[in-house]
Amino acid sequence: MSAPTPIRQFLLLFFLSGVRLEPKSMENTFPEATARYKEQMHSRNKRDDTYKIEDDEKVWDLFTTENFTWIDSVFTNRDPSYYNYTGYNSFEPIRNELYRLADKYEYVTVEVYGKTHEGRELLALHINKEDKDEIVFLNSLIHAREWVVGCVTMNIIHRILEYDTEDAKLLLNNFHFIIIPVVNPDGYEYTHFKNRMWRKNREPTLEPGCYGVDVNRNFLYGFKPFVVGSGDSENGPCSETYHGTKPLMTKESIGLNLMLFKNRHNMRYYIDYHTFGNYWTNAYGAHGWAPKNEKQLGRYRENVEKSFMDSLGVKWKTGGVFNVIYECHGILVDHVHYYITPIAFTVEVGNSHDEFTAPDNRIDTFVISQWLALVSQLKLLHSDIKSGQYMQDRIKNWRRTSMEKRTVLFKREEKRQSYIQSLYKRTLKLIDNNAG
Repeated sequence: MSAPTPIRQFLLLFFLSGVRLEPKSMENTFPEATARYKEQMHSRNKRDDTYKIEDDEKVWDLFTTENFTWIDSVFTNRDPSYYNYTGYNSFEPIRNELYRLADKYEYVTVEVYGKTHEGRELLALHINKEDKDEIVFLNSLIHAREWVVGCVTMNIIHRILEYDTEDAKLLLNNFHFIIIPVVNPDGYEYTHFKNRMWRKNREPTLEPGCYGVDVNRNFLYGFKPFVVGSGDSENGPCSETYHGTKPLMTKESIGLNLMLFKNRHNMRYYIDYHTFGNYWTNAYGAHGWAPKNEKQLGRYRENVEKSFMDSLGVKWKTGGVFNVIYECHGILVDHVHYYITPIAFTVEVGNSHDEFTAPDNRIDTFVISQWLALVSQLKLLHSDIKSGQYMQDRIKNWRRTSMEKRTVLFKREEKRQSYIQSLYKRTLKLIDNNAG
C-alpha cells in the first residue's frame, strides 16, 4: 500500500485524538477537497430532487467519502470488553453490551430467541419498566452491510435507559420495548472480517460455493420462491437477493417470526431499520396496493415528515415500499403489517452519497434525527392509545380481521407454500426421469 497522503495523515490524527472538525474549519483547511465535495453533491442533486446541498452542509461535516476509504477499519471496535456508542462495533461488543444493560437494570432482560447457522445467539432486548402491555418492536441489521442502523438501534436503547430527559422518560414509562439490534449476526460479523459489502446470512445453499439467503426476502407474505432448475440466475443462490426455495427457511427468519407472533396481541408499533435513501415506508412491497389503514398510516407519515423538517430541514420520501423504492417480495414489513400489527414501517437511513459506508463522524447525526423521529411517532401513538383512536382505527380499518383469523390465514398460507414446494419437487423428479 502506498504511503498515506497528507490529508489522510491529518484526518487519521484528528480522528484518533477524538477531535471533530466543524464544516467551516474543514473548508478553510482543505479548500480543494471542499470544492470537489460540493461539486459532487451538486451533481448528485440533479439526479435526486429530494436531496439538497444545503441539507448536507447543515447536518454533516464537509468530508468526501474517499477520505475515509483508507482508514475505514480504524473505526471498528472489535474489543468485546466495551461498546463504543460513537463508532462502529462488531457483534461481540454489541452482545456483551446488551447483557451488561440487563445486569444493570432490573426491568431490562435479554431473550435468546434462537441461534444462527454458525452458532451465534439471536438476541432481543426487552425494556419494560412499568410492566406495560403496549409493545414497540424495533430491529436492524437484517442486511449485514448496513452498519449505521445498528448504531441507531443501540443508541435508541442507550437514550431510553440512560438519558434523563422528558422524552426518554415518556418512552420508558409508557411502552414495552423489544429491540433486536442485529437480526443477522453471521452476515454482520462476515462484513467486519471478510467482505464489507456482504448482505445475506451465511447459510449454505444448493449451489456449491454460493452462500446465504436474503433474510428480508424470506418472509411469508408475498413470498416469491426460487424454482430449482428454472435458470433464474438473477434470483438464484449466488444472487445477493436470493429469496430461498421456501419462506421462513432461515434460522433468522424463523426465530424473528416466532418473536413477532408470540407478541402480536400487544404489538402497537414496528420499525425495520435499513440503509440507505432517506425513506420512511410502509407495506406493501410485493405490489402497489394501498393498505386498508392507509389513512392511519398517512397520519404517522405526516408526523415523521414534520419531525425531519423541524429537526434537520431535510425532506424524506414516504409511502408504500413498492411506490417509493421498488417491487420486492417476502419482505419483513409486508409480513408484519399483514399478520402482526397495522402500524409497521421500513426506515431507510442515510443519503445515497454515503450508501453503506457512512464515516463514523456522521453517526451522531443519524442517531439524533432517528431518535427525534421515533419520539415524535411514539408521542402520537401514546396520544392515540389514550384517546381510544388507536383501537378504533385498528378495528375499523385493519382489514376488519381478528388476530385469531390472521393466525388461521398464516397457517393456510404456510400449507399453500408447502404444497407449492412439493409440486416443484415432483416436477423436477419427472424431468430427471425423462432425461434418463
